[in-house]
Amino acid sequence: MTSTKTALLLVLLGISLNAFAANIPGKKWPGNTTEMYIGMPGTAPSGIAWSDALRKAAQAWNDTTPFTFTFNSQFLDPCTGYSKNPANSNFPNGDGDSRNGTGFNTTVCGNDFGSGVLAVTLIYTESNLLGAEDITEADIVFNSNERYDIYDGPLRFQTRTQDFGRIALHELGHVLGLGHEQTASAIMKATIGNLDSLQEDDINGATTLYNGYRNCPVTSFGFGRSSGSLATGDCRVRELIGGGSDDSFVDTYEFELAQPTQITLEMRSPSLDSVLVLMDARSDVLDVDDDGAGGCNSRITTTLAAGTYAVLANTFDGKSDCGDTFGPYELTLSYQSSTLPLLGRETSLRGGSSTARFSGGVTQNGGLSYSNLAKSTQPVDIKGSIQVDSAHQGKAGFIVVAAVMDNGRIYLRNSVGEFVPYDQAGGVITKAYSKVLGAVENVDILRNFTPLVAGYPSAQVNFLMGYGLSSNPDELYFHAAPINLLTGL
Repeated sequence: MTSTKTALLLVLLGISLNAFAANIPGKKWPGNTTEMYIGMPGTAPSGIAWSDALRKAAQAWNDTTPFTFTFNSQFLDPCTGYSKNPANSNFPNGDGDSRNGTGFNTTVCGNDFGSGVLAVTLIYTESNLLGAEDITEADIVFNSNERYDIYDGPLRFQTRTQDFGRIALHELGHVLGLGHEQTASAIMKATIGNLDSLQEDDINGATTLYNGYRNCPVTSFGFGRSSGSLATGDCRVRELIGGGSDDSFVDTYEFELAQPTQITLEMRSPSLDSVLVLMDARSDVLDVDDDGAGGCNSRITTTLAAGTYAVLANTFDGKSDCGDTFGPYELTLSYQSSTLPLLGRETSLRGGSSTARFSGGVTQNGGLSYSNLAKSTQPVDIKGSIQVDSAHQGKAGFIVVAAVMDNGRIYLRNSVGEFVPYDQAGGVITKAYSKVLGAVENVDILRNFTPLVAGYPSAQVNFLMGYGLSSNPDELYFHAAPINLLTGL
């Protein structure tokens, strides 16, 4: 997408009875952080350096919201890189210098402050893939024609001495993307008042703006296939990003990778014009696709580092020539690996803990590569490996292997290699085999299994493996992320 830079002027008005409607425009910093140049020279009459008050104000936002200001102790003129827009002198022109300066000035970089205006924040933005803009620069210009000090408590009306600290607190709210609040109990109210600290409304506004995809309901998702539907009542993009005007529906999924992995995401629908959005844990957009799988279907293939990621199942805002903007869809997450994949964090049946590590995957070429997608006509092997907790090595124990079908039924492998139904009412765990546990236990979960021959031409099965100690047979250590097998390709 082509990025175009614009600029938005936000002001803190002087003492006034006017109030403005609550406003979270949706414009924000990618990555939830930015660096401020806070080295403003000089000291207030109270003896406190302007730069120290500015740092304190920024730290207040850091301590209470998901946003983080970092600090550069040098001074940077906020008008550096600014040029007046000939079409409208109140708006800057050009790209700025992508640095956030702060300082006193008699004008707003050559423009009049206006009556009662104590400070102005100049914000530069560029287009974002989700519709709302990314902030690329924010400079604060304090009106040096006013009288300032640094103090707590009520405003000093008699001497008309303004508190620099609360003005800085307000303007830094604009820097991170907040507009003016309607309520009187907020630093982000359009008029200065006796409040000298962040209020609940201020904190909630910043949290909504920077909570990212967690503003919407999030469904845990693993390798495999899941069905969903975009429909009235679903979350909207404008809710997810904390502002903007994009009313398209969105379902949000989250998955984890235990190691660097090549993944493929697909969203398919018979009627919906699908849009896939891949995000990292900070809600930074990594990739977007709307037709990579042909027609109205989308696909993203990429290699990701270990970590937490989000998938947005989305559509277009308004009518599309490709398909509807509501309807059912199928979401698939697959992987391709040259080594046996790690299976994420360890868990247990009874709440015990261990240092065990689990690996496992599906292969159709004898272990040269692994993927959860398998042709139904080609034999597959499902391999597993357990690095046993050192405290459990050399002790009598047992191995358990489970298969969870897409209808929810659970089967356990017995000692002769057959998968038998698990009696959940009885609670008896069928053991694949018993043995003295070694440092590493390699598990052949399935060998030479042809899905079509076995009666599974198109199916999803999740496999789990674990181990226990004969001295504590009711406890079982296993992996939270299953080994997924999708057949029918």
